[in-house]
Amino acid sequence: MKRIYLSLIILLALVAPCLIMAAGTATQSYTQVYSSEGTTGLSTLTFAWTSDATGDVTSTTSTAITDQIVGKYVVMAVTSPDTTAPTAAYDITITDAYGADIMGGKLADRSATASEQVVPYIGALYGSRPIGGALTLNITNAGDSKKGSVILYLSRK
Repeated sequence: MKRIYLSLIILLALVAPCLIMAAGTATQSYTQVYSSEGTTGLSTLTFAWTSDATGDVTSTTSTAITDQIVGKYVVMAVTSPDTTAPTAAYDITITDAYGADIMGGKLADRSATASEQVVPYIGALYGSRPIGGALTLNITNAGDSKKGSVILYLSRK
């Protein structure tokens, strides 16, 4: 009987972290943008995210996606809240391997109800931002188990 209880405790200890970690995650997808005339030279990197109990998300691009985005330029970011809307004025940064925010702070204070777009801000200028490696999505203050997406439009230049 003790072995059965011990086995159940061990099983719960192994399964419980998986259940707890369901939030605070993001799925990533990379897609080329096509028109009726063929390839446009544009692609998108989409992070569909769900915040954890503290309202945070951190997700670094996988090796497969990093390999596809290196050498491209971020030309625009679109943020879109889901029907499980995040808290108003939640904050997003997208950082490179050196911890620099590739959007220059322009993804702060996002709307809980409307999609918004912004161009990368570098120094004191707006413009395309090259990608040299993995990117990390960081979201704070979104609220418990809230959802949304961040879409980066990428160009070959």
